[in-house]
Amino acid sequence: MTKNQKAAIFNSIYLIIFFSIAALSMQVFSILVFSLGVIFVVELFSKFFMKFLKMPKKFAILISILIIFISLIFLLVFLIPTVIGEVSNFINFLNGIFEKQEWRELFPEKFDDIEKNVTEFLITLRPKIISFINDALIQMPNLGGKIGSFIFYLVLITIYGSFYFDSFKLKAGNLFPKSIRNTSISFLKDLYVNLKSFVISTLFAALFVGIGAFIIMNILGVKYSLLMSFWAALTNFIPIVGVIFEFIPLILVGISSGLTKMLILLLIMIILHTSAFIFFLYVMKGSARINPVAVIISILIFGYIFGFVGPIIAVPIGISIKVFWKHFVSPTFERS
Repeated sequence: MTKNQKAAIFNSIYLIIFFSIAALSMQVFSILVFSLGVIFVVELFSKFFMKFLKMPKKFAILISILIIFISLIFLLVFLIPTVIGEVSNFINFLNGIFEKQEWRELFPEKFDDIEKNVTEFLITLRPKIISFINDALIQMPNLGGKIGSFIFYLVLITIYGSFYFDSFKLKAGNLFPKSIRNTSISFLKDLYVNLKSFVISTLFAALFVGIGAFIIMNILGVKYSLLMSFWAALTNFIPIVGVIFEFIPLILVGISSGLTKMLILLLIMIILHTSAFIFFLYVMKGSARINPVAVIISILIFGYIFGFVGPIIAVPIGISIKVFWKHFVSPTFERS
């Protein structure tokens, strides 16, 4: 057995152990995954402070953690309650749109067939949208205790993980026998760079789209700007598929504002997404990128396996598989 094959076996065992946590407790698995993502962001901020503001390392990490958790407190105390408060009004708004079928006014008489198809599609979509929103509201009280526990451990792991992450990276090689240590470290370094690039690019793309949507909707005077912009940011964490879920309520809200405003809104949202995608490609330059078809299949499979967290971690899992293939499987196939 070659060193590469031995390293593949060891790394496979550790990856299987990590993902088997989900079978024992999905909440624990979610905490670990999201904590790792936040640690990546803390590391990015701290390096920025160290490089440009010449801060000592530990102080830079501390400031980065404070910035992130102040943002989290703002999200939990001010933003999310306001968004939830808009949901009930939004349901009544949607019911009014479906009952009046306001979209019919957007189609001239010569486009009757298109109008009929759109009407049938939206009428079919109505119960699914209302059911999704109602189910989310019903689950809110049950999630209260879990969210508190989730945030507590997320904060705890992020704080300790951020201060000891460099130490962990240095000692990660001790998890492997000396004969395959360098091969395994090379894989872990490549995986770390790729996952970090994906997390950072996705986070900033989501913030860019969400903030941009909020500004544009307020300028245009489109209703439910906070709810829609929050939804736009949230769905951007799900590549490709999330954009579809984002645009459906945006179109419905845009209909009530008139054809002109709706078209302007959609055009600007397309520009925002294009800009975010260019930024994503720039950050991911040289990193492992997943084929769009593979992304959709990954979201479908891991969404079924891991539930709510599945679509969010589908691409990172796909990246992990691709990097694993590049380091261990491909060289074996290419041997003469």
